[in-house]
Order: sequence, then structure tokens, then C-alpha cells
Amino acid sequence: MSPRFLAIAVSGALLPAIAFAQAAPGSIEIGGGGGRFYGGAFAKGSNEEFEHRVEADDDILAGFWLGAQLTPRIGIEMSVRKSQEDIVNPAAGVFPREPTVATLELTTVETGILFSFPFGQFAPYLALDGGISNININVPDRAVRDVNRFGISAAAGAKFYAARWVGFRVEGRARATYLGRRSNGQDRGWTDGGRWFRNSEIFGGVFFAFGGKS
Repeated sequence: MSPRFLAIAVSGALLPAIAFAQAAPGSIEIGGGGGRFYGGAFAKGSNEEFEHRVEADDDILAGFWLGAQLTPRIGIEMSVRKSQEDIVNPAAGVFPREPTVATLELTTVETGILFSFPFGQFAPYLALDGGISNININVPDRAVRDVNRFGISAAAGAKFYAARWVGFRVEGRARATYLGRRSNGQDRGWTDGGRWFRNSEIFGGVFFAFGGKS
């Protein structure tokens, strides 16, 4: 068999999968990847460890997800993401000096709905999620414990299907985790923005899809 004939045969076999590369209803998607965590702030009175406002620094993010495609445009998804970053005392200026006062481990477990807008091999999407944020601070005092708090997030991204069963995705996500009422003298009621820890993420990864009906 000549190399040219073999190349034509392989291309012909793959062409249907590439030409119709979109998520099939009923398919299951699993993937993993990494990205960048952009930290937020813990307001004064939001915790018992620091008497003043502190910030979470930017760092590396990793995670995986499992999803199911319900219709050509609607899917559901569960994702787990984890990052570790420094907690610093905020400063200003051209070369701010921001000493590290602790290390923060943030793990999120979220479930949500994904709205896709397929176009050829591309599928831009919007996502809304809710779940649990585990906030674990590493300090010398072993009496300081980690906590689980409710969080919500929204994302905008896009998938690229190299074939029906494999592809790549990238997204930007904003998240808000509810910390609860601040200490007496600091809290300003239910509209108090200091009750929330807000961060953002850039995330990308490779996924594989299984099953489904065309």
C-alpha cells in the first residue's frame, strides 16, 4: 500500500468525525488542565486570624471536570479545582513590599449548567455554577481550622473539537465565596461586600467525550 493511498484512507476515515465535531446529546465529557488563580481579599473582621485586611496572591491553578451533554446546547458539569497561594499584607507603590503572613489552599467543588453556542468545530459557552469552597489556611497555630463556605461562579469560554471525542477548552471565570457576617463593629448588613471573598481564574485543558447520539 502506497503512503499516498494510506494518507487518503486515513483522512477519509477521520473526516466524518472532524466535520461533525460537536458534543452529541447523551455524551459524557471528562477533562483536566490548569491555569492561573487571581486572588481576592479577606476584609477586616472577616476572620479571627488577622485583625486587618489581607490579600491572596496570584498563583497556579489545577483541576478536572466531568460533564454530560443534555441537548446540543445545554449541558451539566461538576468540577474540582485547587490552588495554593500566599496571603500577604497589601501595599501600594511602584515596588510594593508585601510580606507573606500565611499560605492559603483553596479547593472548590462546583456543579452547574453550561449553555453552548456551537459553530462548526467551535462551541463558545456560558456557565453558571454553585458549590463549596474549602478554605484552608496554613499557620503555625494548629488550632486554626479549615472551613467550607458556599460559593457561586460564572464563566465564559470556548471549546474546540479536534474530533467528536477529543478537544480543548479555555475559559475565564469569576467566583464569589460567602464568608459570613463580619465581627461586631465591622459588618454593615446584608449588603456588606466584606462578607465575600472574590477571585477570578483563567483555565484551560484537554477533554475526551464518550457515547451520545448524533
